[in-house]
Amino acid sequence: MEISASEIRLLCKRIANSIEGYSVSSVYSIEEGILLRLRHETNEERLIAVSSFATWLTKKNLSLEQADSFVAGIREFVERSKLVTVEQEGSERIATLVLQSRSGEKRKLHAEFFGGGNIVLVDQEERILDVRNPQRFRHRSLVAGEKYILPPSRGKNLEGVSAAYLSSQLANARSDTKSSKMSAIRWFGRAVGTSRKFVEEIFQRLAIDPDLPIVELSPEDIAKLADTSNALATEIESSKKGYFLIPSEENIESEVDVCPIVPNTWKALEQKQRATILEFQSFDEALDEAQSQAFLLEKRTKASEEIRSKAEELNSAIQKQDLLLEKNDTTAKELRRIGAQLMGSDSEFIGEIADRLESMKLLQRDQISSHELRFVKEPRAFLKSFATSRALASRLFDEAKSLEQINHNITEIRKELVRRKDDLLEQSKTSEERATKRVSVERRAKQWFERYRWFLTSDMRLAIGGRDSTSNSVIINKYTDPNSLVFHADLHGSPFFVLRDGKDNSGLRMDQEIEQELAQATVGFSRAWKDELGSADAYWVEPNQIKKSAPSGEYLPRGSFFIEGKKNFVKHVRLELSVGLMSSETLPREGENELEPKSSSVIVVCGPEKALSKYCVSRVKLAPGRERGTLIARRIKQLLVSKIQGEQTLLKELGKKIAIDDIIRVLPSGAYKIVSEKQNG
Repeated sequence: MEISASEIRLLCKRIANSIEGYSVSSVYSIEEGILLRLRHETNEERLIAVSSFATWLTKKNLSLEQADSFVAGIREFVERSKLVTVEQEGSERIATLVLQSRSGEKRKLHAEFFGGGNIVLVDQEERILDVRNPQRFRHRSLVAGEKYILPPSRGKNLEGVSAAYLSSQLANARSDTKSSKMSAIRWFGRAVGTSRKFVEEIFQRLAIDPDLPIVELSPEDIAKLADTSNALATEIESSKKGYFLIPSEENIESEVDVCPIVPNTWKALEQKQRATILEFQSFDEALDEAQSQAFLLEKRTKASEEIRSKAEELNSAIQKQDLLLEKNDTTAKELRRIGAQLMGSDSEFIGEIADRLESMKLLQRDQISSHELRFVKEPRAFLKSFATSRALASRLFDEAKSLEQINHNITEIRKELVRRKDDLLEQSKTSEERATKRVSVERRAKQWFERYRWFLTSDMRLAIGGRDSTSNSVIINKYTDPNSLVFHADLHGSPFFVLRDGKDNSGLRMDQEIEQELAQATVGFSRAWKDELGSADAYWVEPNQIKKSAPSGEYLPRGSFFIEGKKNFVKHVRLELSVGLMSSETLPREGENELEPKSSSVIVVCGPEKALSKYCVSRVKLAPGRERGTLIARRIKQLLVSKIQGEQTLLKELGKKIAIDDIIRVLPSGAYKIVSEKQNG
């Protein structure tokens, strides 16, 4: 699969238009590349895949379990850096990701999409800091410490092709003895830096014979080639769709491919039923499909590698036995034919038959007894000892009968081997299916607030809380505005919970029910849960009451704030929270990209029971208890999925794919018990 420079240009533009204000939070390894996770203060997170053949905005979970040495090495340079832009290097199949550290220092990731692909990290002076695949070439070296140099140009990009440029290239080719006899399509492919599929597309659109010698190209042909190249470049750049080519099993000459348009060569393959073309909402989604299929294939292969190896050994043994069965069957039939011929003859032994038996390796020359012919399986049975043709025929019938018995035994053994092979293949299939289920490549872009404690209130307003002292500070400093209300538990070790849009020009927008929900979330995620308290008090204040510094003479620990003025207490709040499953379509989406269609998925949320009952499809209520970690999370997942009823089969299936870690992440710190529905009252 080869992505052209024009397609790289399109992908770089799509990424550049979607990353304003984003920074790199994490770097992961993927097959032959890296995955960048980007975060924004108020927009949903994004993922950028940088593979061996292209870079694109991905919605798939393509990361490998363990980071390779290159990813581990570049993390300190890349993570926490702002992604300034992504741009194509001239007309090359190279994308450059420009990163800026908090200190203002710039670094670049040069992603090369040719020759098996490569990724190079350089500093501000283009000095190589690290490289995925260190290599040395005649014109440049991709080695740490060396200066990064672009490779020799492959020719102009499609959008830069002009009649004047092609004319000059044609004149140079005609004047060169070696190139003068070149075909038109080969010359054009060298002059223009694009993929073969687009070169063929241009010639097909113009109906120019690709094998036409370049000496026969006319000025009109050159002008048409330039115009068609520019038109094709415009069509590629303006494309909103993506297409994925899947060759049929018998079509071994073609390979999977992706494209933002449907080339005529693809249409021809589909018409001949030699391939299938799948349409996607964007070019990025088509690339996602290609990469995820390769990812899943690799996982499936690894899952069943050992079992398939044993099955192949058995299959090899079966094939050998099939050859032996065929050989023995042929020999037995021939022996019976010769025996029948001998039975009908009164003459003495015929010499030609002896030669035939020797060629069949039934007879051989005895080295001791003057090279007399004897039976191979019975050294003392010499041919001359058979006085009559009938006696020899009887012997041959016995040989045929022996081979037939051997074949019968081989057939029984073969049946057992086939059964064992089929069992192994079934095991292999089961292992591959399990691996596919375990590896979920589908991914939902998370909103900014999912980094913190959060839930939606009964009236669908967002409430966010801190996970620790650092995130407490972030929430107060970044996400609290004059219209917010701030909650805190009346004890040490409590998160700040912020109700967005808690008031407006007319005053408070919070009744007793919403107040109770925020208070319950605040005490539930506080130290009170870990201490197994039955209830605790909470209070709320307005943002202007929160001070970052303590009064003169008092000490304020890091991550803490001083509350000035009246505290509005909510007393004796019961420690209970519920875990629920909600549809992603219910989630408020901020910074939404119109180019990215919404996709339905299931989200785990933890918060007050009354709030979750308004929008969750299933819920499980928890209280402080004795159970911890994975075991309780598995029980919660089982209950949540089992409670999804009615026509919500899609959500039920999506719920089954939820990771146990996602459930553990939303739970309060401590231990738990599941409150039964009877106890719920």
